[in-house]
Amino acid sequence: MVRCIELEYTNIIVELDEKVALVTLNRPPVNSINSGLLEELNDILDKLAQSQEARVLVITGAGEKAFSAGADITEFAEIRAGKKRAVDVHDLFFKIENLTKPVIAAINGYALGGGCELAMSCHLRIAAREAKIGLPEVRLGIIPGWGGTQRLPRLIGKAKALELMLTGDHISAEEAMRLGLVNKVVPGVELMDETRKLAGRLASGAPLAMQAILRAVTKGLEVPIEEGIKFEKEGTALVFSSEDAKEGSKAFLEKRAPVFTGR
Repeated sequence: MVRCIELEYTNIIVELDEKVALVTLNRPPVNSINSGLLEELNDILDKLAQSQEARVLVITGAGEKAFSAGADITEFAEIRAGKKRAVDVHDLFFKIENLTKPVIAAINGYALGGGCELAMSCHLRIAAREAKIGLPEVRLGIIPGWGGTQRLPRLIGKAKALELMLTGDHISAEEAMRLGLVNKVVPGVELMDETRKLAGRLASGAPLAMQAILRAVTKGLEVPIEEGIKFEKEGTALVFSSEDAKEGSKAFLEKRAPVFTGR
């Protein structure tokens, strides 16, 4: 049963359905990112991180035109001038990246600049076939400043990442999938159904095991492999004697679907 989470948000909509939290950026038509949206996204992430009801988070944009076309340029000019304070975007995107629950970006349209950087901070990305993705900041005389210069090369390699950032070109969803930037491309009308299907599979999985995988991969990529293996060992120790591990083995032997509780 889908229900809206009763919180006083104006820039996002939050719904919970079968252990999947759907967060919709609600600033149509292009869902530009302003300080209010960042504050609300930061707040809901803190709440969902502690929630026992939500095992998976999906982020998407309102409407069909854009996931997010990037920063609200007018407002961020005021922030640079010191007239407004904003959530530290790097801290927020690290919070998404380091969340111990899977985060899926459902890219329903343009994902440009900060919108692309937000999507890249998520663990998985599914894109509508009509979506366009890019980091066009150089055309404004600036650089991708919300993690784009670091996450894009890690996802698709240095040479292609430099090409996209130095030209500011947009790429199609199909090209993004070929490069490894998105996991799957589907027709726009099927985007949310396919995303919910994947989210549902993850939500029925073993929470502690997924937590350990997310941590080992995310942290392991930041260090030499010898150091990364330490995160893997920690994850193994965390899950090995868990009730979920016992349930998984028992269900396998009994030829039935496991029921994981996160304990």
